[in-house]
Amino acid sequence: MRKKIVFTEEAKFTLLFFLSILVLVLVMAVVSYFFQDSQIANGEKDNQNTVVIMQAKKEKAPQTNATQTVVSSVRDAISKGNSSTQYVQINNENHNSSEHNKELKNAIDDETKKRKAGGVRKESTNSKNILRYIDESTPRDRSSDAAYVYFVDVSGLLIPRFCVQIALKQHLLMTEFTITADSKTMRFNVPSYQSENIKKGVAEWYDVPLDKDGYRAVQAIMKAKKTVLTVSGMKGKVSRDLAEDEVKAFRRILDSYTALGGRLNSLQVDKVK
Repeated sequence: MRKKIVFTEEAKFTLLFFLSILVLVLVMAVVSYFFQDSQIANGEKDNQNTVVIMQAKKEKAPQTNATQTVVSSVRDAISKGNSSTQYVQINNENHNSSEHNKELKNAIDDETKKRKAGGVRKESTNSKNILRYIDESTPRDRSSDAAYVYFVDVSGLLIPRFCVQIALKQHLLMTEFTITADSKTMRFNVPSYQSENIKKGVAEWYDVPLDKDGYRAVQAIMKAKKTVLTVSGMKGKVSRDLAEDEVKAFRRILDSYTALGGRLNSLQVDKVK
């Protein structure tokens, strides 16, 4: 015969208390487990969103290397010891060699020509009533050789002009110049000229209104395959071929002159053969 266990009221209360504590601990453990999983899932989702956002920003960032000019790209490559850029290939040789320097100079010259290409600029002068229209490729000072036409606006009156300038180590004392366009030679007397000192020596130039003889020479220059300019003076003479940019500038200036209302009828001569 089994003996029946009888708990006192105090024992029953104690047992119930411990059971309640145990159930509470189990409930808290379950809740904590599911809450932690939820946080991890949310964290992974946030991280994915962050990666997408950062990647989008990175893709939208400007590509500064793509906008580098030839000059800055080449110089930067040389300073870092690289042998090529997206613009020019440089042989991996002594940077002081003549071949290397020539290659770099050609790259810089090409970029300079691109910046000068095309366009006519309007400039103010010392007089409030006079504006000057000059091609972008034309020198802005007297420190280089040049032959060009330009025109001035004097209170609404457009006047075309013709200029030949030379830069020398010492005075030439200009007396005349000739323009040989292919096989045709035209001679111009220089009764007077202007000069000024420059950093490398002296500059002399002849700047006059464009007349019939000058316009005939300009027409011949624009049609010729090769033009040679020879400037003579009391102390010798110098010759050079006119550059392609100079020849194109003649056409741009004359086109701009007529587009703004200038008339060349009074300068028209027989067509150059």
